[in-house]
Formats: sequence, C-alpha cells, structure tokens
Amino acid sequence: MSCGEPHEVDCREVLSEVYFYLDAECADARRKIIQHHLDECSPCLREFGIEQEVRALVHRCCSSEVAPNGLKDRLRAKLSGLDFPR
Repeated sequence: MSCGEPHEVDCREVLSEVYFYLDAECADARRKIIQHHLDECSPCLREFGIEQEVRALVHRCCSSEVAPNGLKDRLRAKLSGLDFPR
C-alpha cells in the first residue's frame, strides 16, 4: 500500500511493522518514526485503526486463553506473506 504521498518511511514498511508498534516490541526511536508516519498519512492511520480493532476483538474474546509457545511468530510469518485487499 502506498498513499502516493512522499514520506520519510514507505507506507508498506510502516504497515508491516504495525503489530510490533501495537505490542510495543520496537525501539523507542522506531516507534516515534512510525507514529510520525501515522500522524501524517490518513490511509495508513485508517489501516492502523483496523488493526487496533482486530486486536481489541481478539483480546476480548481470548484474553483468558494462553497461546502455545511460538504461535505469535508463526502467525506473523504467515500474515506477512499474505496480500490483503485494501
């Protein structure tokens, strides 16, 4: 995805790291870069909002469940290889 506007960091790069951003699994400097991009790019912000909603839904439905070790990494690997319609 690209909004067509020039950014310091490409939209695809930001969206590929959105789960790391949501989970606070990236360095503070990277979080600031991603936040800056989201602040100035409404298409990415909209996509980010969808990701937040999905996370909130999963949390509400599964918060008492404990995932097996390695599941998060396997899901990330599978999801990163999919091309979602925008």
